[in-house]
Amino acid sequence: YPSVVRDVTLLVNRETTFSALVQFIDSKQIANCTSVKLVGTYEGKNIPEDQRSITLRIEYRSDQGTLRDEEVEERHRGLIDSLLNKFSAKLH
Repeated sequence: YPSVVRDVTLLVNRETTFSALVQFIDSKQIANCTSVKLVGTYEGKNIPEDQRSITLRIEYRSDQGTLRDEEVEERHRGLIDSLLNKFSAKLH
């Protein structure tokens, strides 16, 4: 069945690592969340000195059938809210 991919860019504390984000996402055990990849990080112009921008690519897929957009959006929104809360992050 096809995968649904969503990217999210977060503004996080500079000490926050990609592996910490992945471990947290894995710990949430979100249904049909199959992978998290690092798209890129950015530090510098227009970013506060103690922060950085991290873009993640999150893949959702089901072995039972094609996921509906509403299912993915609900899970993805919940995941983003959890990340924002846990890491005191902002959407960027």
